[in-house]
Amino acid sequence: MKSYLKIALFAICALSGKLHAEVTLTWADKSFTYPNSVHLSEALTSLAEQNNIYWPTAALYQPNDELNRTRQALLENLNIIHKRFASQDTELLSATNQLVKVVSSWQIAKRSPIEIDIDLARVQPSKNPLLTAGHYILSAAPRSKTVFVFGAVKQTLVVAHRPYSDVADYRSNVLRIDAANQDYIYIVQADGRVILAPSAYWNKHHQEVMPGSMLFVPFTESLFHPEFEKINSLLVSLANNRVL
Repeated sequence: MKSYLKIALFAICALSGKLHAEVTLTWADKSFTYPNSVHLSEALTSLAEQNNIYWPTAALYQPNDELNRTRQALLENLNIIHKRFASQDTELLSATNQLVKVVSSWQIAKRSPIEIDIDLARVQPSKNPLLTAGHYILSAAPRSKTVFVFGAVKQTLVVAHRPYSDVADYRSNVLRIDAANQDYIYIVQADGRVILAPSAYWNKHHQEVMPGSMLFVPFTESLFHPEFEKINSLLVSLANNRVL
């Protein structure tokens, strides 16, 4: 009897360990499960026949509870601003309302620093890391034709991407409110880089925007309104971990 019990317990432990080591990869509306750790090239096999993917902006994400807490902290800070300035600044009120809707709609997960490219993964061992147990979300799509503009603006917009253009060339699309930083803008590049770029005529320095990127107009930070510094920081963090 004891022998049977030991065998049963061993089988349960083995099965538990096997399930614990599973790798699940979600891409669009498809889900792929691997019983054990898997190399990136193998996980990307299902995309082998997809010849329209724009690999420079492909990314891998993992669910992260800390980011959900970051989002909640941001929403709470936006609510504080909303209450504090509701009767004083209608533009600021509108901007915070838009941000609450936008951020609440985002799918967020921790973006991995791994470069995603099926051809590189096949030929370069350094580009073919081992994916260990867990759930991964793959973002891989055709080249985008748009750029998303949000933040301290009169209207959140999706605008046409302008190849080879400087970020300042989007100035006509970026209708800042009075509480916005008038000279700089964050480029949350679709490849995961975050750049604080000059966007005024006086400080212009050529900085291109990748297709599918986001332009975040920050709020002006000051000693009188330190809360805006926190809001800017939280928004940049969430935008960089938004599943595209």
